Amino acid sequence: MAKTDQRFGQRDGSDQNFDDMFKLLIIGNSSVGKTSFMFRYANDSFSNSFVSTVGIDFKVKTVYRNEKRIKLQIWV
Repeated sequence: MAKTDQRFGQRDGSDQNFDDMFKLLIIGNSSVGKTSFMFRYANDSFSNSFVSTVGIDFKVKTVYRNEKRIKLQIWV
């Protein structure tokens, strides 16, 4: 079930209603916690048992700053 905000409507990754969009690329050595960091920030969840990411993974998070809706694409 999607969360809603009366000012902006639905809040989910496929929503095209935003003021700005930023794509963030997290780079670093293998097994340092890039995917864990992404999941913790985007989903507010943590797991001790991640399998190494092969290729690329990303999450979308919408944040609100100064009355603007900002969509973040976080890539690892």
